[in-house]
Amino acid sequence: MPIPNFGDKYDAEALFSPDEAVAEQGDGLPDVPPAVVLGFQDVLHEEVLDRAEGSIPLVRSQEIHLLDDDVGFVGNFGYGAPMTATVTENVIAAGSEVVCILGGCGCLQTSIPPNDAILPTQSIRDEGVSYHYLPPEEEVRTTPELVDALDDSLSETGVETHRGPTWTTSAMYRETIPEIERYAEEGVVSLCMETAAMLAVAEYRGADGAVVHEIGDHLTPDEWESGVERKQNLTEFLDPTVAALREYVS
Repeated sequence: MPIPNFGDKYDAEALFSPDEAVAEQGDGLPDVPPAVVLGFQDVLHEEVLDRAEGSIPLVRSQEIHLLDDDVGFVGNFGYGAPMTATVTENVIAAGSEVVCILGGCGCLQTSIPPNDAILPTQSIRDEGVSYHYLPPEEEVRTTPELVDALDDSLSETGVETHRGPTWTTSAMYRETIPEIERYAEEGVVSLCMETAAMLAVAEYRGADGAVVHEIGDHLTPDEWESGVERKQNLTEFLDPTVAALREYVS
């Protein structure tokens, strides 16, 4: 049975909206930055808390931490496609126009050094959330101009970058060897659990979206290398990511 079970739903009205959920937290919709970074790892969230200029309540325990007037950050909300889609909905409903994931990935190309950054251009939709926003035949892609801005900013700080498709799956323990081998042969550069969902929501809601991936491990059937040793990390990717978003929205 394909997802969604009720296929003709894309133009149908939902029972309740993210606008309503965000507005319930205060007196109407908050004043939020035009660009928001979504992060998953604790080390990145802690770095943001140390430098944030304040925070804005979003929905329940979700907060937008203000890095400056143009860029905010939301973290500490969990992992995976469903929560990422929900948070993306909330920040767009609050008024953000650009959403960027900064997170770890598994790298499918052993030729890419562990200190480099990966900038996905599109995502293979191997989760369930994106199919409730866009029909199965539609591709989910990052915004090219935003990817260019991120690429320039990272490169200026000495970070090598690589572009290509990413593979989004919700089944971490079912990332099988035949899949990994096929996608690697096809030039897929990374594996994650969130990109397709975020990009589908952004496309559906008319927002721009992009992703910066740090390599957490190389996924190779012959020799799986977990927790690769590297000099760069997510906190060092944060400043060039924020700088790119700031320039992009201005």
